[in-house]
Order: sequence, then C-alpha cells, then structure tokens
Amino acid sequence: MSTAHLLREFYNQMYRVHTQPGNAYDIGDHLHHLTVHKHLDQDPLIQFREAYRWVDQAGARLVADAGCGYGGFAVFVARHAPTLSVDGYTLSDVQRAVARQALARLHLSKSRALLQSYDRLERQYNAIVAIESLGHSPNVAATLHHWASHLRPGGVVVIIDELFRPEVSPTSPEIQQFMRSLHFSALLQRGPLETMLHAAGFSVLGWVVLSERYHVHTRSDEECDRLLHAYRRDGVHQGYIGGMLLEKFYNRGWVDYVLLVLTLHRAASRRGIAKEAIESLHDQTSELTAAMSAG
Repeated sequence: MSTAHLLREFYNQMYRVHTQPGNAYDIGDHLHHLTVHKHLDQDPLIQFREAYRWVDQAGARLVADAGCGYGGFAVFVARHAPTLSVDGYTLSDVQRAVARQALARLHLSKSRALLQSYDRLERQYNAIVAIESLGHSPNVAATLHHWASHLRPGGVVVIIDELFRPEVSPTSPEIQQFMRSLHFSALLQRGPLETMLHAAGFSVLGWVVLSERYHVHTRSDEECDRLLHAYRRDGVHQGYIGGMLLEKFYNRGWVDYVLLVLTLHRAASRRGIAKEAIESLHDQTSELTAAMSAG
C-alpha cells in the first residue's frame, strides 16, 4: 500500500474521531480552529502566527501550505492579509472537503485546497509552509529538492516540526513504533536534516526552539502508559498511540519542537552582501561624522 494511500486513510479516520460525539481523545477543539497540529500553551493559533510572521516579512503574495489539514492556515492568513493567496495541499479527500467548505463559507476565493501531494506543487511560490508535515514525506531529501525548485527568488520555506536529539537512535523499538504509528519514513534529526537542506540548496535564516518559548502539554509517564494500554486494548486510531509515545519522548528530553526558516543559497548570499554594504556605509558615515566633528 502506497504512502499516499496510508496517509489518506490515516487522516480520514482522524476526522471521524474528531467528529465523534463525546470525543475524549483531544485536548483542544481542532475542527473549530481548523487545526491538526498540537496546541502550544493551549492556543491553537501559535504555529499559524509564528509561520505567518516570516511569510509576511518575506513579502509573500503566493503561499503553498504543504500538508494543509483542514485549511486553517489559509483562513488565518486571510484575516491578516486578504490579498494573499494560499494553495493548500493534502492527501486526504475529507480534509480537502472541510477546507473547501471553510474557504467557501468565508468567501476566500483567492485560496485553494488541492487533493495533491506536496511533492507535486503546481506553481512557483513566494513561501512554502509545512506545519508538522515533513515527517510524512516518503523521501525527505527529495521533498526538500522539490520545494527548492518551486521557490521564487527571495522566497522562504517555514517548517515547524519535531526534531529529535542526536543521541536518539532511529532503530530504538519505541522510536520505530512511533514512526509506524504516524507513517513517518524517517526520524527528523538536526544533523541529517542540515545535510539534506544544504544538498537541496537551502540556507537557514532562522532556527527557533518553540518548545522553549511555549509550553508543550505532556502527561506523566505513568498516565501515558495507562492511556497507551487502553488505546491498544480499544483499537484506537494509531495517531493517538504515536501521540502518547511522543509525550513520553518530550518528558525524557529526546525531542524539541522547532521552527526552521529557509531560503535558497543565492538569496542568502544576496542578503549577506546587502547587509555588508549597509554596515560598510554605516562605518563610512561614522568616520565622516567623526572627521567633521574633529574639524
């Protein structure tokens, strides 16, 4: 069974859990805020705000939301920048339907929800945003190369995701179970990821550990183990098993929740040259001012 099919079923089933009467598995109201990601500080919009800040700073007019879920980022952006267009990419037909209904209800005709892999972006974008979605790529290196080829000059890629510490072994039985539960092809870790970013032609503009800035809700290991036992007994959606394991990994200090901002090497070089020119001009001005004062 292909990765695309597995992910489609994974998120279609997740929607059915989200809409169950008396759903006891979720802390926040995901559908109300059109979110799929975790809620930092019990606030569902933190990731949208953090990503949008970089999108806005780049002056983006056309954005790809790589793994758009229920379309929440497009709705959030429309409230702040109505002229900005967002193409949301999802493999879940149910997620696309919810996103399209939300966009239509709010008359957001400039944005779209596409039933398509983020490895097949349709246009060249000023910004590509990926919130908790890169780990689902069947080939992370190839995905990053594809995004680089669809990024306009001066554009940015904003990634928000879990990055595991270097001491964590991808072959650990618990890690393997976690990856299977969430259909991850690779464990995202800083060293290997930086190598892939460089090979794809990216430079890192920003690296922010959001789990140091905001609170990531976790339960005690005892509570996680109790829930894991109950989830396995009751045949609960695999995503919740992965989520419980992830809480335990946070408790152990194995993982950070990180925001990465990327640009293409040549754009980063131009930014560096411009910065040096400004600093040089500032130095020359300071020297001239000092000379005039001495005169």
